[in-house]
Amino acid sequence: MTVHPLRLALLVRNSEPGKFGTVLADWFAREVESRDDFKLDLIDLSRTPTADLPARIDDADAIVIVSPEYNHGYPGDLKTAIDAVRRPWYAKPVAFLVYGGRSGGLRAAEQLRQVFGELHAVTIRETLSFHQPTDPFTPAAAATLLTQLAWWSRPLREARTTTPYPA
Repeated sequence: MTVHPLRLALLVRNSEPGKFGTVLADWFAREVESRDDFKLDLIDLSRTPTADLPARIDDADAIVIVSPEYNHGYPGDLKTAIDAVRRPWYAKPVAFLVYGGRSGGLRAAEQLRQVFGELHAVTIRETLSFHQPTDPFTPAAAATLLTQLAWWSRPLREARTTTPYPA
């Protein structure tokens, strides 16, 4: 077991049974929990009061956002949640697990990268993308994403601990 595991916030719009996003989030949560370098905090936006979000994100060392693609972008309720947090995003690594549409959610991920750039967050290059429910869930792809996320999380956690982020 890692002495100081990285706190990973897995942000989902809702965890309603039967939804594809829930299936993806559950699978990814199992992948995270199979590792000893992360401690998972599942944040279900449909059940988490907006006032609680800043503290949960502030406690996280890294964030993975699960999002569908709607109208070539990401959903409005996710934007509202992101904007409710502000400063706790600073100097945090963020990764994306996206799905839907012809792009498999990649257009949503690209728009989210722009938003998080403005929030002084670091988005990692590796993204998990799914076109449809029949796409395979690849443990190797999840492991690659989590390894990159851990690589960014450790030095950024150290930097935030020793020197406040200048913004």
